[in-house]
Amino acid sequence: MTASSKAKATPRETAQAALFAPWRAVAELVARVGGPDCETVLHDLSDPVHSVIYVVNGHVTGRAPGQGFRHLVAEMLRDAAANPEGRDLLNDWWFRHEGRLIRSMTLLIRGASGELAGALCVNHDVSAGEAAFRTLKQLLPGLSSVSPVFSSEEGVVTVPAAPAREVAAAPQTDGAFIAPRESVPDAVFRLIDRIVADADAKENRGEAPRSREARLALIAFMEERGVFLVKGAIERAALRLGVSKVTVYSDLDQLRRDKPGQEGSKVTKPARKRPGDEKPNKSTKKDH
Repeated sequence: MTASSKAKATPRETAQAALFAPWRAVAELVARVGGPDCETVLHDLSDPVHSVIYVVNGHVTGRAPGQGFRHLVAEMLRDAAANPEGRDLLNDWWFRHEGRLIRSMTLLIRGASGELAGALCVNHDVSAGEAAFRTLKQLLPGLSSVSPVFSSEEGVVTVPAAPAREVAAAPQTDGAFIAPRESVPDAVFRLIDRIVADADAKENRGEAPRSREARLALIAFMEERGVFLVKGAIERAALRLGVSKVTVYSDLDQLRRDKPGQEGSKVTKPARKRPGDEKPNKSTKKDH
């Protein structure tokens, strides 16, 4: 295909490219400073199912371009509860990946109108520090009773709350327009709209009804990423999917029954393929 035969970028696509171009350099900078155990992941949330557009040191948690966001909604909700005034630098998120302790931090990226446009996530493997701490506990007096309460299980790790970091307020310029931040519910509702719209465009189904299997895949994608933790999200999803709220609740019950480890689940039933779980030529990882 020649360059002249390629589709011309729309104004919206051009604006998105301009918005994220500087953040690619920031992702490179942070990864270089953090070293090989520091992974940076850049998300463009105009395509939530395939939001990852740039990754440095993807070996840390297996992130790759084309994958979707993971813990973002849960992080935003937790941070909004702790900081009602709102801020874009979210508190630390800890989890284990293949047994290794990961410290994750996220900076929200906003468009000119204050809407949530993307995120820069930093995943730092701090397993070496954890091992050193355990060694020090054995060698030095007074540390035996100190514990960071890190579990050894995969998934999200609960740690004692750290003192909130003071974040400098954004500078105010006389006469300058400063767009208000989009609220967490509004941002999540827009994510739902985009997830469904992108699926419709990909399927090219026109006026044809959506299959139950396709609907379950979309609901599973949203459920696994904490979308339904937001009040009103189930109603919004039902509206966009063209079904009743009762149908969404029924689908969620079915998905939870089918989930391995849940009572009544069919363990032998193959897992449904989720949108956004694709990773070219390699097995998919499910981390932030």
